[in-house]
Amino acid sequence: MNRKGWLYGCAMSLAAALIGCKQEQAPEPVADKAKPLRTTVWKLAQLDLGQTPYALTDIPQESHVGFVIFNAENETLTGFAGCQQVDGRYRVDGGNLKVEAITLSGSRCYNPRFDQVGDRFSQALRSVTTYRLATDDARLELMTDSVVSAVLLYRQPEEGTW
Repeated sequence: MNRKGWLYGCAMSLAAALIGCKQEQAPEPVADKAKPLRTTVWKLAQLDLGQTPYALTDIPQESHVGFVIFNAENETLTGFAGCQQVDGRYRVDGGNLKVEAITLSGSRCYNPRFDQVGDRFSQALRSVTTYRLATDDARLELMTDSVVSAVLLYRQPEEGTW
């Protein structure tokens, strides 16, 4: 066999081998199903109202002044801050939480206390950098630069209510 024939044969063998190789596809990212943050109703329980540095104020649980639901399927959130509906996008990476594109719609409460809570809650959502769950996964702390700005509690809605 001459040199050209040998090179041609090698090239054909290499081409056949490459055609037979199936390129592996990157694995699909697996959603972190261990984090109950997602697709759960979280009701506002405590909030930094800015009156005392690093102090949280209790929010009466009979009020519906603040809650949020994180939708894992499309990484969106919805809820209420004061009397206004809150919508936005979020990303979770380990213990980091980033909320983006927050919009408030609807009219304000025209009650200074509710409006203040709504404003501060939407600000806590906008500025959150990390989150922490209690060991029972029923308490969610939103933090900005390692300082807790809001505490939310898991809420299982009663049948026929929100």
